[in-house]
Amino acid sequence: MHKGLLVWNIILTTVLVGGFLAGYFFISSYHNATEQEMSVLHQNVNELTAVVAQQSEAINEHAQIINGRMESISEEVAAAIENNDKVIQEMNSLVQEYQEVINTSAASFAEILKNLESLSITKSEEPSP
Repeated sequence: MHKGLLVWNIILTTVLVGGFLAGYFFISSYHNATEQEMSVLHQNVNELTAVVAQQSEAINEHAQIINGRMESISEEVAAAIENNDKVIQEMNSLVQEYQEVINTSAASFAEILKNLESLSITKSEEPSP
C-alpha cells in the first residue's frame, strides 16, 4: 500500500507541478503577448497623436489664412460702403438741385404761359385788316 500511495503522490505531484509549469508558461506567454500588444497600441497612439498634431497645424494655418482674407474683405466692403454713402449723398444733393431747377423752370413756364395768354388776348382784340 505504501508503494501505491507513493506512486499516487508522485503522479499527483507531477500533475500539479506540470499544471503549475503549464500555467506559468501560459501566463508568461499571455503576459508577453499582452506586452507586445500594448507596445503596438502605444506605437499606434503615438503615430495618431503625431498625425493629429500635423492636422491641427494645417487647420490653424488655414484658419489664419481665412481670417486674413476675411479681414481684407471686411476692409474692402467697409470702404465700398463708405464710397457708396458718399455717392448717395452727392446724388441727393444733385436731386435737390434738379428739384430747384425744375421748380424755377415751372415758375418760368407759368410766367411764359401767362405772357402768351395775354399776348393772345391782345392779338385777338386788335382789328383785322
